[in-house]
Amino acid sequence: MYLLPQLPFRSRGRLMAEGLEFYKMSGAGNDFILGDNRQGSWSAYPLGSLAKGLCLQHLSVGADGMILVEHSKKAHLKLQIFNADGSRSPMCGNGVRCAARYALLKVIAGRQMTIEVGPDVLNAEILQGDFVRIDMPGRAERPHRVDVLVNGRSLPVFITHTGVPHAVVFIKDRQALDALPVNSLGAILRRAPEFGTAGTNVDFVALSPAPPFSIRTFERGVEGETLACGTGATAAAWVLHHLGRSGAETRLLTRSGKELAVQVLDRPSPAPQFALTGDARLVCRATLSLEAIQEALRCG
Repeated sequence: MYLLPQLPFRSRGRLMAEGLEFYKMSGAGNDFILGDNRQGSWSAYPLGSLAKGLCLQHLSVGADGMILVEHSKKAHLKLQIFNADGSRSPMCGNGVRCAARYALLKVIAGRQMTIEVGPDVLNAEILQGDFVRIDMPGRAERPHRVDVLVNGRSLPVFITHTGVPHAVVFIKDRQALDALPVNSLGAILRRAPEFGTAGTNVDFVALSPAPPFSIRTFERGVEGETLACGTGATAAAWVLHHLGRSGAETRLLTRSGKELAVQVLDRPSPAPQFALTGDARLVCRATLSLEAIQEALRCG
């Protein structure tokens, strides 16, 4: 167990006894804990354990992930992204959108900015109100179909990558999607041998004559369904476009009832590029007490 020091001391320019300021933000129902780590104040603690503990519902702040803003040598800011289970993530679409708005609210960057996320530098723009648009990464490989055996039945799945791996499964209509046991079926597919040892995120998309296409996502790292997933919405839009079921722009209706808009960008690049747009709301601004940090580290 990680023990907090009994006496306050200065760590990387900040007094630990003051606690840590954070913003709670929601991107289309995907919620995150945002913190400013440019002075290293959050790094005084084991971040994976801290993220896991703070993301616990009921026992702590509760969130789908934790995102820390840091200095970057090649962009306006750099992100460290942690899943709810404490693991690191190289990309999170809704999380990056929330981080962009956080950077504007904290006067770290202006309405147009660049953000270093994993190996990528992404453009972000704060639009009217609480809407944020960001560029999303892709890979040169087009989506491809694999058949996965689930409970004795062969299930067609489309594999793609939008910063993190996704498996897209089509459901006949929204009524069937609403009745789908996403947590149990998603858990099976998430660790199917076809997706390797790291596994995948799983997106279930209802077919419809026109947008918005309803989507539900089982997220790797959260290990359950979330109310929205930006990389998942992008993956679904890319597969729909690849199959000729949507144009270069489409809309996805998430489990929260919020819509995410995805655009396939026409840019000269070996890999497809996308733009993701949706709301990124500030829920609250608060300070973690030392008591809360201690409990988070104990639980994490």
